[in-house]
Amino acid sequence: MTKQLKLAIVLLVTVASMGVNAQKKTTAKPSKSATESKTAKPTKQETMDWIGGKMKENLAGTLGDFRHFVSYSNGIFVYKKEAKMNEWYFTTIDLNTVKGMNSEYSKDFYVTGKKLVNTVLEGKEYGTEKDFLSISGPNYNDYSAPFNFTADQALVERLKKAFATLIEYNATQKGADEKF
Repeated sequence: MTKQLKLAIVLLVTVASMGVNAQKKTTAKPSKSATESKTAKPTKQETMDWIGGKMKENLAGTLGDFRHFVSYSNGIFVYKKEAKMNEWYFTTIDLNTVKGMNSEYSKDFYVTGKKLVNTVLEGKEYGTEKDFLSISGPNYNDYSAPFNFTADQALVERLKKAFATLIEYNATQKGADEKF
């Protein structure tokens, strides 16, 4: 009888522990594979924020001609540059308007968009609007070139990819009744 009692106790303990383990077991969440998370396309906001961050890091200027970061929010990048003592030009770059980019010459890379860049003298209502912004290169056509990206060609290539993604997001979508 003692052997049967021991066997019964062992069986009882085993069944009880299996029940407790089953209750403790949690359902594992399916994890994304490393390749899936790396190939996922960033959102428009993530793309603009990344570009805006790089713009902030790479504002250009020479002694006495520095550009100063003012703000960035929802694709609107603002910096200021001193016009004369205590008078500032404020330049706004609207990444929401970027519709194209061009490598007109082998090293001159710029982006385009309707009213992409707007520069206003502090206290004035109207300013100068431009549809071009130089990202890198020799800047043959004297586009606005407030950033020093040219020295880092690997960064320029990453910027080209980011701007290409942004252009896709900003592209005018075909209407339901349009054939082309």
